[in-house]
Amino acid sequence: MATILIPNTSTASLTGVTTLNQGFINHEIEDTYNTHLDLNGFCTVDNNLEGVVGDIRRIDTYTPSGVAEDVAEGYGNTASISVGLDSKEYRVKCAQAWFQYSDEAYMRDPVAVQAGLSHLGIAMFNKVNADIQAELAKSYLSLSTGDSTFDFDNLVDAVSLMTIKDQANENALQAQQRFVPSVWAMASKTDIAKIRKSCAATLQYVPEHAWTPGYIGDVAGVTVYYRQDLAAGIMYVGTNKAITVFNKTGVQTEQAARAGGSTGAANTRMNDFFARKYYIAALTDATQLVQLGVTGSSLHYRESAAGDGTKTAFTLANTPTSLEVYVNGEKKTVTTDYTLSTKTVTFTTAPANNAVIVFDYKYTAA
Repeated sequence: MATILIPNTSTASLTGVTTLNQGFINHEIEDTYNTHLDLNGFCTVDNNLEGVVGDIRRIDTYTPSGVAEDVAEGYGNTASISVGLDSKEYRVKCAQAWFQYSDEAYMRDPVAVQAGLSHLGIAMFNKVNADIQAELAKSYLSLSTGDSTFDFDNLVDAVSLMTIKDQANENALQAQQRFVPSVWAMASKTDIAKIRKSCAATLQYVPEHAWTPGYIGDVAGVTVYYRQDLAAGIMYVGTNKAITVFNKTGVQTEQAARAGGSTGAANTRMNDFFARKYYIAALTDATQLVQLGVTGSSLHYRESAAGDGTKTAFTLANTPTSLEVYVNGEKKTVTTDYTLSTKTVTFTTAPANNAVIVFDYKYTAA
């Protein structure tokens, strides 16, 4: 009887793991997007980034506070408008993905190789989206829903915390007409059912958004989306002015030349493909982003005050679970420079007149 040779149906040529199967062509390629909602569409994109990997770019955000006062004849203001400055250093990043396969792998199963090449782009998409999402979590404005879900009133209140900024040659009405259609909200996929039930008849379906991945509906003029990888119980409400993605170039792709020699890629018939992107994702306008949290969720908040040279105790809007205090941009040390009791911060020495005091903290939504 003749011997029938059965070809090997697997290879270790894809990322060094024996997973490539000849029957792969008959199966659907698994979707490896973390989420199909591209956050670049919710940001301002600046394609003028300069520098190389590791170069530092300083991003400033400002938190103004203060009020107008009635002044009598011969008297002036008791305190000036203060501006809290948050100056953060960001480093230029190079996100890079690498895919390697052998000539034999391609001959045995070209579809698997095509899937690997396609995933280079998916990997870059996931990486940049993750960095943008990390910037969303830095939102300085926040609001508790007071219960376990999000509804019409919550979205109205969140938008009311945001600042409508007019542009050149634009009056207040024109600014509002531009601002309102640009407001979006993002929630976790696990909160979709709760949102639909709580919003009920206030949830409108706008056909022009119908084909956008993750679209849920419009509530109070806010276009609501979900992301698969957002934490449950947190909703972000904002405009594309809140976060800026600075790009040096678009996504670059490269097929590495085969090196010679007995240990080179040419000798072992290996192919190397790379995709890379140089960028920075940064929160650039904190007035354009609000965190909404259900009861029990952890929220981020920032508030500022002005020193008068005599006042030592300042009462916060919420009870911090963690707190950082800055005076004129200098971080202060707990116990040495100040103490915290529930909502009250007491300085050892009163901050100087017109000193800008910033309280940056986490708190639990009630």
